[in-house]
Amino acid sequence: MAKKCRVCKSEFEPRRPMQAVCGFACAISYAKTQDEKAKKAVDKKKRAQHKADKERIKTRGEWIKEAQAAFNSYIRERDFDQTCISCDTPPSAQRHGGQWDAGHYRSVGSAPHLRFNESNCFKQCVRCNRYLSGNHSEYRARLIKRIGLDAVTVVECYNVSAPLTIDQIKAIKKKYSKLARELKKARENG
Repeated sequence: MAKKCRVCKSEFEPRRPMQAVCGFACAISYAKTQDEKAKKAVDKKKRAQHKADKERIKTRGEWIKEAQAAFNSYIRERDFDQTCISCDTPPSAQRHGGQWDAGHYRSVGSAPHLRFNESNCFKQCVRCNRYLSGNHSEYRARLIKRIGLDAVTVVECYNVSAPLTIDQIKAIKKKYSKLARELKKARENG
């Protein structure tokens, strides 16, 4: 009963049961391929283990940094078509290389409990956020126009601080990464 060689795809008559290749050259090639597949599987397993080990030993600060990056990315996507919250620079402006920040109204240093509050963070040009320390007075005036005086007052008066657990931080990172991807995909598709 003729079989098809797994390497060269030619037909051959097997001399032994379970014979998969037609001859010696194909057998060597087949063995190398199998070794490479096994090595890749081991490497993949090692990479997965290494990634799991790195995740396990991350500090709370590292988790917060990653969650903050995901949150900031979401804010920039959410406000993609908006002007700078502090100076009304249009979205198409190419100042500072066309970069935009996610600027917090109450800074993360003074109000860490508002770090992931969407009413406390809006798209801001690099100039206002980094070089004018948030351009706070202009930020407040435009923030009132955007979300209303009552919402601004809530942000200004909210001082309840409860430290986040690592699991909560992971959930925040996951949530905002997903939201940012969805917004970006929707913007690019339509």
